[in-house]
Amino acid sequence: MKTAYFRALMFSVLAGFASQVLASAQTETSVTDRNWIKGQQDALAAMKEGMPDPGAGLPVLPQAQQDLMNRLQGNIAAQSTTMGDKDTFPAIYFVSLGIPREGLLPMLKDARRYNIPPTLRGLVNNDMRQTAALMFELNKEDKDAGVQIDPTLFSQYHITTVPALVVTCPGRYDFIRGSLPLKEALEKVAESGDCAATARQLLEAAR
Repeated sequence: MKTAYFRALMFSVLAGFASQVLASAQTETSVTDRNWIKGQQDALAAMKEGMPDPGAGLPVLPQAQQDLMNRLQGNIAAQSTTMGDKDTFPAIYFVSLGIPREGLLPMLKDARRYNIPPTLRGLVNNDMRQTAALMFELNKEDKDAGVQIDPTLFSQYHITTVPALVVTCPGRYDFIRGSLPLKEALEKVAESGDCAATARQLLEAAR
C-alpha cells in the first residue's frame, strides 16, 4: 500500500454509512480542493525561482528545510496527479500542525505504529516556508514523524475538526473524533463499528 508519506522536519462518535452515502461523499472532490493544489504548485514554483543563489553570498534556507520544501512539492504534486485515482487506506488519521507539540508528537508516533497515514488539510498559514520550519522542529524530537497533505480527504469524509480517525471497509466507514488515543479509538470500532474487521486487523498488525 502506497502511503504517500514524507518525513517531517516537521476519535468519540461512531458513524456508519451505507454504500450510496460513501459513493456520494467520494464524488465531492471539490473545485476548491483542486484550486488549492494548483495554487500551492504555482506558489512553490514561484518561490523556488525567487530563492537566492547560494553562490551569490545571500542568505538561503538551511539544506534540511530546502529538502523539506522539495518533499512538500512532491506531496502536493502527487495529490494533483492522483485525484480521482487514489489509493484506498484502511484508516486515515486527520491531524493539524496547529495541535500543540506535546499532543501532536504522540499522535504521529501512534499513527506510525498502526500504519495509518496522519493527514493534513494544507500548509501552515498556507505558507510553504512556515510549514517546513515547523516540521523541522518536530523532526528534532522525532526523526521518523511523517504526514501527508490531502485536502480532498477532508472533503470526502466531511472532516471539520481534528484530530479525527476514519476506518474504512467496502462501502462503509466509521468516524471517531476527539483526542482519544488511537488504540482506544480502534478498539471502539473493533467492538461496535461497521468496519470492525478492519480495526481488528490494524490492532493485530501492531502487536
